[in-house]
Amino acid sequence: MAIRLGANSGLIWEDEMHKVQPDPRRSFLASPDQPLIGVMTWEEGREVIRYFTDEEEAEAASTSESVKRALSLFGAWSDLDWDQAEAELDRIRHKSRPTPPIEL
Repeated sequence: MAIRLGANSGLIWEDEMHKVQPDPRRSFLASPDQPLIGVMTWEEGREVIRYFTDEEEAEAASTSESVKRALSLFGAWSDLDWDQAEAELDRIRHKSRPTPPIEL
């Protein structure tokens, strides 16, 4: 039995009796000038790597749901009065005792 790299970058398993073509679900074609981007994700409880040749698709796949939720919070406090919030933070800073120096 032999394993060789196919002309279209797919693995081809072959033996003396059978020649098997690459499984199209496990291989794809890419031009030499296209990037090959691997994105680690979790599927069905196991870590897998999905490969992309398009940067936008790779970016969409690499952004987890928790990151998407966090990014959706931008501007969530835009309705608050910044001057009042700044004054309150300054008051808390001056009221708190400083942390003592740490000795190593």
